[in-house]
Amino acid sequence: MIDTELYRVFYTVALAGTVSAAAASLHVSQPAVSKSVKKLEHLTGCTLFARSVKGVSLTSEGRILFDYVQQGFTHLQNGERILKKIRERGEGVVRVGISNTLCRYYFLPHLEEFHRRYPGIRIAIVNRSSPETLHLLEQGMIDFGVVSIPRDTSGFVFRELLTIQDIFVAGSTYPELREPQTPAALAGYPLMMLEKNNVTRAFLDAWLTAQQVELSPEIEIGSLEFLIEFAKIGLGVALVIKNFVTEELRCGLLFEVPVAPAIPPRPVGIVTPKNLPMSIAAETFISMVCAGCGQDGKTLS
Repeated sequence: MIDTELYRVFYTVALAGTVSAAAASLHVSQPAVSKSVKKLEHLTGCTLFARSVKGVSLTSEGRILFDYVQQGFTHLQNGERILKKIRERGEGVVRVGISNTLCRYYFLPHLEEFHRRYPGIRIAIVNRSSPETLHLLEQGMIDFGVVSIPRDTSGFVFRELLTIQDIFVAGSTYPELREPQTPAALAGYPLMMLEKNNVTRAFLDAWLTAQQVELSPEIEIGSLEFLIEFAKIGLGVALVIKNFVTEELRCGLLFEVPVAPAIPPRPVGIVTPKNLPMSIAAETFISMVCAGCGQDGKTLS
């Protein structure tokens, strides 16, 4: 095992040029410094310093060792400087897993604010579905994910950020749908939903099954944005997230189809591994987002 303290003493003596100056710098006695130098010379089998009345100087073997020790201490000092910058939020990286929908319609303002506050921290966005995000989290490929609450929360910490509401929407092509409908009644209309490999679709399919209703969409796509656009041009009735179509509803480009019973709301939040330390950069990001949402975070298992 390498005794790093011996090399620290050697390095300090070489820079100071005298044992007394090195002892003062290290806050130890001169005999302790001399003892450490002799011990290192014994371990290496080489004389490392030439002694004179003026002090000490490196031998040829000492200069060879000094070059390597200096590189080592330079790396250590650089490492300490980087960690200091990380502690001060001047450097680091945050790896976030999030779906295209949540990133586009919800998360962009948080990304903008974090970058404004901490320009030295890099942000790596991994656009994946919620199941894929959880898989990446388990593999340690991301620091946290922003997802709809997973069915199995064991091994995760889930901090709720907002509640989202799924609704059916239509355009002016279907004015009769402004009247209350049952889920079964919508089977007679061209339906548009997200693809099946999606947490939102799985949630809605489970709700429909509980209502003993089977709806077969004519259009399935992985983008909420396209569902909204398709509904606006009258291609059918779309299942979308109300939080993300507020402007279309306000302007009358779409209207909500009233359905009874209503689809229950569901939470969206930040998910992190349970009992694993977070990087300072990731903790800073999560704290900022949760503080902005008035959430302290809660563990679900």
